[in-house]
Amino acid sequence: VMKAVTQEAPYDLHEVITEHGSRSDSFRLYPIGDIHLGAAACDVDALRATIDAVRADSGAFWLGMGDYAECINLQDKRFDLKSVDPKYVPRLDDIANACFEDLAAMFEPIKHKCLGLLVGNHEETLRLRHSQDVHGALCLRLGLKNLGYDSLIRWNFRRATHSSAQLTIFASHGTIAGRRDGAKLNRIEDLHRNFDADIYLVGHGHSQIVGRSVQLSVPDSGELKLKERLRLSMMTGTFRKSYEEGTRDYSEKSHFSPPVIGCPVITISPWAEPRNRLSVRL
Repeated sequence: VMKAVTQEAPYDLHEVITEHGSRSDSFRLYPIGDIHLGAAACDVDALRATIDAVRADSGAFWLGMGDYAECINLQDKRFDLKSVDPKYVPRLDDIANACFEDLAAMFEPIKHKCLGLLVGNHEETLRLRHSQDVHGALCLRLGLKNLGYDSLIRWNFRRATHSSAQLTIFASHGTIAGRRDGAKLNRIEDLHRNFDADIYLVGHGHSQIVGRSVQLSVPDSGELKLKERLRLSMMTGTFRKSYEEGTRDYSEKSHFSPPVIGCPVITISPWAEPRNRLSVRL
C-alpha cells in the first residue's frame, strides 16, 4: 500500500511520507504547471491526458507548479478578447473563478496523489492587484498543501521494516525565462548554491529541460570512500501553446518559440544505487 502523509509546516517547508512494501518499488512524479487555462492556446486535451495518466498509475504522484489559469482579466493591460478560450467569454467579469472551478473539478480525482501546489506569477498578480487569492482558495477546496512560491520538500519512503530512504526537492514557480534553453538551465543550476536538494524543479519558462550532475563527497565517519549523489535540475514545461490559429496572442507577437506541450515525468527508485535513483522522460 502506498500513501502520502503530509506534515503541517510553513508555506515553504513540507514533508511527505510514502509508505510502501518493497525495495524494488519505483514512483513517478509529474510536475504539472503553466497550464494557463482560460487562454485559447491552452491544450486542455493534453492536460486531461496527463491527469488520466497520474490517475491510472498506482505509483504516480504530482506537484502543482503554478500558473494554472491565465488570470488575465478585463482590467489587465495584457487582456485581448481574441486570446480568450470562447468557453469563458460569457464569464469575462469572473474569468479567474470560472477557470479555477474547472481546475478543481479536473484535479479532484488525483488530489490524494498531490504533494502540494505552488503559486504562479499569474495567480500572484491577481492577488496583489485585485485582492483575489484563487490559488489559496483552490488549496482549501481540494485540501492540498499551499507551498507558496518556493518550497523545500522532504520526501521519506518508508517500508514495513521501518527502514527509510529520503529525497529532497526544491520547487519554485520561478522567474526564469529567456529565449535559449541553455541560459535557463544555467540559472536553474545556480540554485544549487542556495538550496541543498536532489531534484530542482522550476516552472515559468515553458520549456522542458533537464540537467544531470553528480556530486562527490566522503562519509562523515567509517571507511574513506567516494560517495555519489545524482542531482536533477529541471524546467517543467507547459500546456500553453505559443501560436494558435485565430488569435493575436502576446506570445505570437513576441515570437516565442513553440514549446513541447506537457510535463516531464521523473521516475524515482529510492532504494537504487545513486546513479540509478532518478531518471526523466521528456
